[in-house]
Amino acid sequence: MLQKISSAESEPLRLYMGAAPCGTAPTISEDEGTELNFARYWVPNPRDSYSVIATGDSMEGARIYAGDMLVIDAGMEAREGHVVVAWLNGELTVKRLHKRPDSTVVLMPENSKYAPIVVGEHDEMRILGVVTSVHRKL
Repeated sequence: MLQKISSAESEPLRLYMGAAPCGTAPTISEDEGTELNFARYWVPNPRDSYSVIATGDSMEGARIYAGDMLVIDAGMEAREGHVVVAWLNGELTVKRLHKRPDSTVVLMPENSKYAPIVVGEHDEMRILGVVTSVHRKL
């Protein structure tokens, strides 16, 4: 099921401009912050964006895990190497887009347990959008 992202629903959070190392804690003063609207930051094109929840493990090499929320930009042109959501023969799939020199489209998993999907001339395939961000709860 597709979920529409609404930028009006999220309140901005305070963003501190310094890096956040996972070792020793940096010194951050209160006046170094600014506001960040997560919806605008993670979804720069809300009009043409939607989200899906990832299932399966075929994209773990791209750090996409089951349960992750993927933000997809349907208005962005899919190019070589992009992670895309594709409709293939009536099924949705998330894979990395590759084109062979002969223009054959290959949907590549990012897990060696799975074979690449070579899109044949009798397959029905449509790219529904490019994955622009991945979100997960810890």
